[in-house]
Amino acid sequence: MESLLVALGVSLYYLVLVAAVLVVFARKRDAASATSWALAILLIPVGGLALFLFFGRDRLPYRLKGKRRHRPEFARRLAKFIPVTTQGTASREGYQGIGRIAEKTGNTPIREGNQVTGLLDGKSAFESIKQALIAARHHIHVEEYIFRDDSLGRELLELMCQRAREGVEVRLLVDAVGTGASRKLIRQLQQAGGQGRVFLPLFPFGKVLTPNLRNHRKIIVCDGSVAFIGGMNVGDEYFGLKFRNRYWCDWHMRVQGPATLDLQRVFVEDWDFATGVELSGPQYFPAPQTCGNSRVQIVYSGPDEEVNSTRQVFFAAITGARQRVSISSPYFVPDLAMREALRSAALRGLQVEVLTQGYPPESWLTFLASRYYWDELMAAGVKIYQHNAKVLHGKGVIIDGQWAAVGSSNLDPRSLNLNFEVLGLLDSPQDAAACQAFLDRMIADAHAVTRQSFAKRSLLAKSAESVVRLLSPIL
Repeated sequence: MESLLVALGVSLYYLVLVAAVLVVFARKRDAASATSWALAILLIPVGGLALFLFFGRDRLPYRLKGKRRHRPEFARRLAKFIPVTTQGTASREGYQGIGRIAEKTGNTPIREGNQVTGLLDGKSAFESIKQALIAARHHIHVEEYIFRDDSLGRELLELMCQRAREGVEVRLLVDAVGTGASRKLIRQLQQAGGQGRVFLPLFPFGKVLTPNLRNHRKIIVCDGSVAFIGGMNVGDEYFGLKFRNRYWCDWHMRVQGPATLDLQRVFVEDWDFATGVELSGPQYFPAPQTCGNSRVQIVYSGPDEEVNSTRQVFFAAITGARQRVSISSPYFVPDLAMREALRSAALRGLQVEVLTQGYPPESWLTFLASRYYWDELMAAGVKIYQHNAKVLHGKGVIIDGQWAAVGSSNLDPRSLNLNFEVLGLLDSPQDAAACQAFLDRMIADAHAVTRQSFAKRSLLAKSAESVVRLLSPIL
């Protein structure tokens, strides 16, 4: 009898595994992702199925499906507050037509007349942010993936609380997974008269949502006229304090001018999703003032899109490059299309270089998955650099020294499929040149990987890369 029960239990277990694999292939449109999850379920006893149930079900929750349907209508309602561009067709297409692609995938057009200031270290970035918070007169909107309860986080939160007590509207939107102390931060802000919310909480009303779909955006908007965007979260390591005995290297920028209204739109749409409260009117979308000669386009993407606009923009930028492709991405796990685009660019004779995380990495899984593809990229002529001296966190793509993208998105499956991300596309040569100069300085401090030295890595390292790369579509 006991042996019969054991046999029934084992049979039931394998039936569940087969059913789970069938569900994976039925729901996963990406073949690589489906194969990875199927292998995880079959090869990791019990744990593989548990991982899929918790992390792999990237089906849109009901509310996110509503957000997808709501997005075009939301844009139409805000259109009366955001001026229509009067640029000609060629001007709106931008460099190599990238601007038109971004606009066709649901984003706003290129805005002229902006002032862009590069913030290339944490101290200058957060000093500029604090000055903007102090100068705000009507509202402060902060949207962060990570908002730490450390010295910098407490200082910034106290400043936000102070402004709220002075009558300024202060709103804080943080991600449920990225910000572990979200309840404490929000409670403190609310006590001061501000407002705070968590984006896609994991356990709303007892229902478990997938932790896959995260808000990775970093946006700050003050009075609808000054905004910040880039890769820096709020935490001591981003400010410049040591993390794991190394300093962090990141990338941020301050934007003033018409493009700030597009960043405001991203925040307002996310706030509406999180709270059900729509912020509109001239107090949030004031008449934009031309204050510079930078052309900026804001691109925001996420699982609420039918087609990921960030992925489309990156692919078009790489395939359209004529001379040089420079990429900074700490989490560099390109899918097949991106790898072929990079290989093709290098084989065409372009200078193609990728700066990524060094040793020891911030994330071992993405580090190992990334390394699996290095040899095939280097064989085509792509140059790989590891930033060992500092913890690389800055994310950017620069094309021909004429166009650049700076924001929150890495070149990995998570950023290009699962996360909510935001980019500032810089369509002005002077801004792209400044980004290129900064990236060149980072590359000068990095370690150049060669095929000869890379081939000498241990058998254990090669085996680990081969195993982990199977998980690359789900990292």
